[in-house]
Amino acid sequence: MENEEFNQQNIDLKIADKFEVIDYDEDYVYLTFRRKVFFYPEMFYKILVELNVIFELNEDFEDDLNIDKLEKEIDENRDILAPVLEKVSLLIGNITNADDDLTIITPPFFQEERQGL
Repeated sequence: MENEEFNQQNIDLKIADKFEVIDYDEDYVYLTFRRKVFFYPEMFYKILVELNVIFELNEDFEDDLNIDKLEKEIDENRDILAPVLEKVSLLIGNITNADDDLTIITPPFFQEERQGL
């Protein structure tokens, strides 16, 4: 029994979020948001949820748009991703709820993707 508890303490749940601006025009920004959920060491399952999102730009946004500026703006103001993060968290909870033994509820906050994830 002690050995089993020790092994469970060495299992880490990893969450990594990433977004990418795919395209834009004068009115909208099109981006892809991805959340990876997996265990280290690898066991149980891996989940990758990917959502394509369209955001409407404010009229007062800069005229000289480019993908780098848009990604920087989103990265500095991650609150804009809140509805996407809530939906992704809910989706992962619903997907993992199919396994009665291991339902995972991920936080509806941006999780930095670290090297190696």
